[in-house]
Amino acid sequence: MISIVVCHRDKKLLEQFTSNVDKTIGVTFEFQIIDNSENKYSIFEAYNLGVKQSKYDVICFAHEDLLFHTQNWGQKVLQHFEDKKTGMIGVVGGNAFPNCPAPWWNNTLLNDHLVHNIQHWKKGFVPPQSENSKPYGVIDNCTIEYHNPSGETKIKAVALDGLWMCAHKRVFETCKFDTETFKGFHGYDTDICLQVVQSYDIYVVYDILIEHLSMGTVAKEWANAAELLADKWKDKLPIFAKPVDETKITSYNAKCLLTYCYWMKGMGFTDKKIREIIAKYNNQSKLFSSQERLLLSLWLKLGYQSARIPYKILKSFTS
Repeated sequence: MISIVVCHRDKKLLEQFTSNVDKTIGVTFEFQIIDNSENKYSIFEAYNLGVKQSKYDVICFAHEDLLFHTQNWGQKVLQHFEDKKTGMIGVVGGNAFPNCPAPWWNNTLLNDHLVHNIQHWKKGFVPPQSENSKPYGVIDNCTIEYHNPSGETKIKAVALDGLWMCAHKRVFETCKFDTETFKGFHGYDTDICLQVVQSYDIYVVYDILIEHLSMGTVAKEWANAAELLADKWKDKLPIFAKPVDETKITSYNAKCLLTYCYWMKGMGFTDKKIREIIAKYNNQSKLFSSQERLLLSLWLKLGYQSARIPYKILKSFTS
């Protein structure tokens, strides 16, 4: 039996979603629809309310812009939770997270992008395929079906995409969506995963296919939440769900931080703010350990524009 929690904002999408669930889930279930059409709650508050009101042991948190393609998917969800060590499952996520602000789809040097869904992208935003999330088929130019290239039924993760994630109610005896640190609609998925993974296993599963009708946004509000999340979990990061080459961890962290700084630049953050982020997360003692760390160090000392010329001269030392 499953409780389905939705932070509701769009009537048309909700009607389509609930009708689809009713036809496909295949088990006893209930909806816990938290009406947020007037923006009364943060998603953290809405989901905590949904947990409190849910009467079944397995809780699915779902965006309302989803369609399930797998018949009797509820039976598969319940089967995954027969393993008492399993705390959460999803269909999209990653198995590494760095010691700096980042999304679950952070740098692929050590992080596998675990993706099993049909994703609708906006024109011009379709990402290139990676070795870890190869498209199974292109439905049209902006709609792509992703699948698991390894052939496994599930893979351990440390972070899930919040489009759809299920948890056993026992995890909420010690975990909750953090309304003290976060106030908006970003960071809720990674934060709850980092809580749960301290005591339970998290998996991306490959036996449930979901269509996601929209793509998320990465803007200043997301960046601010990412920094809050990195600060909150600084003593536990980086974290990996699989054995990794420890000699690559420093480079992995640097690549993720540099990517985040470029994103901040594109979002319109000031160079001063970006340099504050570099100072907080960059390890200055390893200036020449990689080209990424070299650029971060020069960016911190000189600012982005002034750092570009000496970077071009000095990067040969790290080649």
